[in-house]
Amino acid sequence: MWTMTEDSAVPWLDDAEQIAWRSFMNGTQRLFDAINDSLVETSGLTFADYRILVLLSENDQMRMSALADGALSTKSTISRRIARLAEAGFVERLAKDHDKDARNRVCRITPAGRDKLHEAAKGHVVAVRTYLLDHLDDHERQAMGTTFSKVDKWLRDNPQTRVK
Repeated sequence: MWTMTEDSAVPWLDDAEQIAWRSFMNGTQRLFDAINDSLVETSGLTFADYRILVLLSENDQMRMSALADGALSTKSTISRRIARLAEAGFVERLAKDHDKDARNRVCRITPAGRDKLHEAAKGHVVAVRTYLLDHLDDHERQAMGTTFSKVDKWLRDNPQTRVK
């Protein structure tokens, strides 16, 4: 594997760390691509749109900024996705108290959106099992949950990471 010279001040990854990192990087990219492709094929929704509908289904209505935070996305990306989902009839945008300020805009899932989410959820569960969970034993699933909960918490708790 590629390594830096010994006089470097950066603690470069050793062989085991390189394998772990590259396996994670390649595996997660392939996993999310496979799940996204499966969702698009079975329901017409992207994984990002599915995630938005899940968040909205768990709340009566959400401010756009809260939805962006929950979806780990930018506000502009959420606005574009919500516009497409609204055009499809799956969500509706509301101005709170007739306020035209976009920061105060809220949205909610429609009955058609709930139906679409229910339809997509079946294929999503099959894809998650097929592409991930069926290949792991109980110990590996628990370790994965523990590991990524720890990583997620650290990233959320450390503002210098600039992630949601």
